[in-house]
Amino acid sequence: MIEPYRVLEVRSLDGAAAPPEIAERFEGRLFTLHELEQRGVRIAGRQASYLALGRDWQLQLSPASV
Repeated sequence: MIEPYRVLEVRSLDGAAAPPEIAERFEGRLFTLHELEQRGVRIAGRQASYLALGRDWQLQLSPASV
C-alpha cells in the first residue's frame, strides 16, 4: 500500500514562509512520496526539500491517516 502524505507547510531554512507561488504547489494537498519526487522534491529520511527561486524550501509532511 502506498501511503499518502499531507504537506502541512512550506518554509525556508531560516523559517520564513514560502511565497504563494511555492506554497500553493504543495500546502494542504495529498501526495505519495513518489509523487513529491516527481515534482522535484528531494526526500532524505524525514526531510523533504524543494529548490525554487534560488532557495531550498522545507516541506513539513504528515501521514494523511493522522
